[in-house]
Amino acid sequence: MGSSDPRSVDPSDVEPVGATIAVAFTGAAIGLAGAAVSFVAPDFGLTLIGVGVVIALVSPIAYVRMKRLRGE
Repeated sequence: MGSSDPRSVDPSDVEPVGATIAVAFTGAAIGLAGAAVSFVAPDFGLTLIGVGVVIALVSPIAYVRMKRLRGE
C-alpha cells in the first residue's frame, strides 16, 4: 500500500476471494433492501430480492470458474 492512510487498500491487495465476499455481501444487502421495500412497493421489492439473490449466488460460481480456468 503506497498511501500513508492505514485504512486505504491497494487494488492489488484484494484477493479474488475477498472480491467474491464483497460482491456476495452486496447481493445480500440488495436482497435485504428489497425485503424492506416490499412492504411499500411489493413488485419493486420482489425485483430487488431476485436481483440480490442472483448476485449473491453468481459471485461464488464465478470464483470457482475463474480458479478452474487459471488451473489453480
